Formats: sequence, C-alpha cells, structure tokens
Amino acid sequence: MGNRVGQLCLIVGAVVVVVATTVASINVPLVAVGAVALLLLALFAQRMEGWRWLLALTMALLVGASSKLPALTEASFYPRYAAVAALIVWALHTPERTVTRIDPWTRLLLGALWAMGGLATLSFTWSVVPLETLQRGVALLLLAALVHVLIRFRWSDRATVLADLRVVYLVLSGSALISLGIGLADGTLVAALSYARFEGLYNNPNMLSIVCALTIPLGWTFYRRSRRWVELLGMAPAAVCLLLSQSRTGLIALLVGALWVVLRQGLSRVVRLTAGLAAGLLVAYLVNLLPVLFANPWMRQLELRFTDPTGGDLSNGRTEMWQATIDLWWQNRPALGFGYASRTHLITLASIDESLGTGVSVVHNSYLQLLLELGLAAVAPLALLLLAVGRVALRAPVRRADSGLVWLVVTGLLIQITESAIFGTGQTYPYVFWLVTAGVLRHLPGHRADPDRAAPSPSAAHPPRVHGPVGAGPRRPAPVLP
Repeated sequence: MGNRVGQLCLIVGAVVVVVATTVASINVPLVAVGAVALLLLALFAQRMEGWRWLLALTMALLVGASSKLPALTEASFYPRYAAVAALIVWALHTPERTVTRIDPWTRLLLGALWAMGGLATLSFTWSVVPLETLQRGVALLLLAALVHVLIRFRWSDRATVLADLRVVYLVLSGSALISLGIGLADGTLVAALSYARFEGLYNNPNMLSIVCALTIPLGWTFYRRSRRWVELLGMAPAAVCLLLSQSRTGLIALLVGALWVVLRQGLSRVVRLTAGLAAGLLVAYLVNLLPVLFANPWMRQLELRFTDPTGGDLSNGRTEMWQATIDLWWQNRPALGFGYASRTHLITLASIDESLGTGVSVVHNSYLQLLLELGLAAVAPLALLLLAVGRVALRAPVRRADSGLVWLVVTGLLIQITESAIFGTGQTYPYVFWLVTAGVLRHLPGHRADPDRAAPSPSAAHPPRVHGPVGAGPRRPAPVLP
C-alpha cells in the first residue's frame, strides 16, 4: 500500500511540475519541452535500459518535428533520422541478440515495407522534386530497417515488445500533457472550450488527434496487462486533447476500432456493453445531465463539426480533393506517379487547371496519395501491407493486452481514409503504427507458442517411468498366507 501511495504522489508531483515548467518556459520551448521530457523519463529511469532511452529520445524528436514551435521543429528535423539510424545500429550490435525464425506473414509484412521503401527511393529518378523524394525515400527505408531489425533480433519474446511499446506510450502521453500545459499558457485551451479547435504542442489539430487516437489504445493495452489503474493516467490527457481537437476522423476511428474489438469478443460482451450504455444514458437523462451537457458551447461546436456542411459538404472539401487527386494522377502519370513525397509541390502543377487548384497539395487520404506519388507501381506492395494488417485485425486475440493493440491497429488503419500519414516518415504516426502491427503479427498464437502461456515441459507431457533397481530380476507374486 505504501508503494502505491508513494507512486501516486510521485505521479501527481510530476504532473504539477510538467504544467508549471511548460507555463513558465512557454517563450523558451526547447527548455520547456526538454525539461518535461527529462522529468517524465527520470520517473522510469531505473526500469529502462539504454536502448529504450534512445527509443524514448527518438519518439520525442519525432513529436518535436511535428510541433508548432519553430525552434523545436528545427532542432528535431535531422536528429530524428539520426536517432532512428542509431536504434538500428544499436540493436544490430547488441551482444546478447538472438536471431529468430520469422513466420511467413511477418516476412510478408517486412518484404512489402522494404518494397515500398525501395520504390519510394527509386522514384527520385522521375520525381518532380528529386532531392525531397530521395531524402524521404531514405527515411522510409530507415523505417523498414527498424521494423526488420526489431522483428529479427530484438522482439523474439512478447514481453520485450510490450516493454518497448510502453516507452512509446509514455512519450506520447507526455506530449498530450505538454499540449495541455501550452494551451493553458497561450490561451488556446480556453478558446477550445468555446469556439476554436485545439492543437496543443502540434502543428495542427488533426496531427494532435492522430497521436491521441494511438495513445489511448496503448494505455488500454498496459492497463489490461497489469490491471493497475495508474496506467490509465496517461490516457486522460490524450482523451481530453482528442475531444478538444474536435477531429471527426480521430473520434470516429477510435470508436469504430473499439467497437471492432467488442464485436470480436462475442455477443455477450456486446449485450453487456449496450445495456451499460443504455443505463448510463437513462441515469443522465433522469438527473437532467444531458440538456446541460449539450447546451455547453464546446458541445455545440462539436455537434456542428458533424452536421454543418462547411465547404460544401460534411467532408470539408475532402471529396473534391480526392476527385482532383484522381484526375491529376490519371490524366498525367498513372503508372509511376509524380514521385514520393511530392504532394506538397503539386499545387503548382494543379494550378494549370483552376478546377484542380484547390487543396491538391493535401490529399487527406493515404491510399490516394500513394497513387498520386507512386502510381500503379505502389498498388502491389500496398495491397500486401494491407493484407498483413488485415490478418492482425482478424486473427490477433482480443483478450487482455492484445485487445488494446488490435484496437490501435484498426483505429490507425481507419484514420488513413481521411488523413495522409501512413508513410509520413517525418511524423510520429507511421513509426507507432507499423511497430505495433509488426509486434502483434510476430507473436500471433498460430505462428508459434504464445509466450504468455508456459508450454508444458517434456517431463510433464511424458511422466517418468519408475524402474526397479538395476540388476533386479522380475518380481514374483508373493504367496497368500492362510
């Protein structure tokens, strides 16, 4: 009991220091974010090996590169790639590394990732922005190499996978907490409660919502694994930030992902959950909580996000962007596209036709963006990747910690229908999504023995036979005495 109280006090104190440090150093973002990151990591320093410290630094740099703070973005831009490369080299030169066999489905995932990275890098030869394509293509190859090295050498057991992913969870939940501190300092948090969308530390609300939509299932994973309510604390700032961002994509994907897990858990779980929700709504109605809740300015703003056809339709012009993307791709370069990572430069090309000159630089659909950038050549590796991801969604168990991981994979897959980040190697999303997908696929129960279950020993399967003393002859039955 004393340990739990001490841990609670430590966490509460850390939260206070995080908010205070962020508010006090808002004009010096590197000091604020650096101090907060060191504080959060120091809480778990005794349990972390050196490689996980580097993993935490890498995730922090990826978060920083997606920040709205110019100083933090510039300081993180190139070091994030160096950190990914260092993770690969460190894992390759670990003395106690073990080379393990990989099942066919995991090999399929790795091969498709390498193929996508190779195609993206090769596309600099026909890209409209060769240097940008080459840089981003090499970064995608680094992502494929990181996943490969982890699967091949480090993630031979499931406990290591979860321990590494827990570090990712801590960094992402810390970024959500920092976002709330920054919003409190610059007034955007208060504005988000009435009329504006919240972006926190990140460069736009959609980026914040993507990160939070991944953080929440990760938190659920570690809560279900340990059954310690402390693990839920990291989910709280992420849930608040997701709601304040008012991102329809993040909210819908997260809810559909949770529904998928519940449906896979069986009809009885669906019935219990439905009954619980109905009872909760009934109680809220009886105590007059629902009218108060829906009268809130923030709730009205969120409702308008789902009902007000801004920009001509509820998609905020996304459907027009998709049609313009298809036209631009099909009418110009259907086979090979314009080159990987060239989408931000295509607005100049699209302006040739005024009907295509609105928002083509932001596709808001990862799958259409691949067609635009890599053409039909990207269809085969993308289909193989989606096939591997689909196997995780359909075949991975949904009990205990696995439920949160499947939730994350399904949520991440749905987010990419209206966002363009599935191979955005400068962002946090692809690293988290592909690492989780590979980790789950690597340890599917059908592939090899489930590490959570202790395999019966040979001695237990075949009880030892008891033999008589060496050299003793066959025993004769004893005579029956009258």
